[in-house]
Amino acid sequence: MNKRKYKKKCNALFKKAKKLNVRLEFNPEEFDCHRLDCIWYGGTIAMIKVSDTFAIQLRAEGDVRACLTDQNGDVIASVKDKNNCGAFADEMRAYFKTDKQLYATMDNEKLTLGDNNWIEYDGIVKEDASDERGTFIDLGMICDNFLDNNVLFAVEQVLDSIEKIKAEIIDIADVEYGIKVGDV
Repeated sequence: MNKRKYKKKCNALFKKAKKLNVRLEFNPEEFDCHRLDCIWYGGTIAMIKVSDTFAIQLRAEGDVRACLTDQNGDVIASVKDKNNCGAFADEMRAYFKTDKQLYATMDNEKLTLGDNNWIEYDGIVKEDASDERGTFIDLGMICDNFLDNNVLFAVEQVLDSIEKIKAEIIDIADVEYGIKVGDV
């Protein structure tokens, strides 16, 4: 995706969030328009604030283990990222300028992944607006909370399914955490 299309897509996401009466906290400048696969990133991708006491968090999660070899099978570069800190980008950015190059190298098996990461959504629920941190509502083992691996598509998926996702978080907050969520 070129910079112009990227900026246009990001603006459309912010407009969609506004139309849904939610606040999208997403920093487009933190992402490379040519590298939008989540393997490049780690940690929080975006936050969608539904109210002062309810938010949906999108995170790149998982351990990334990757090995890049040359045509002779010799290792050029390798990475192990167990901390969701985007170490894959630090090590592999010099070899791949775009996701398209990344995927082509994976297809020809010069880049092998022992483990990968993904984007998932979870909730943050606060007792009241003065609660600084809130309670993290982990949906990981309870429901299918995986999103598209493309950062922008993942944000759009959540915006498109916001009512369903809110209901999941409210239900799990009640059943698993004993937190009664009011109107959001």
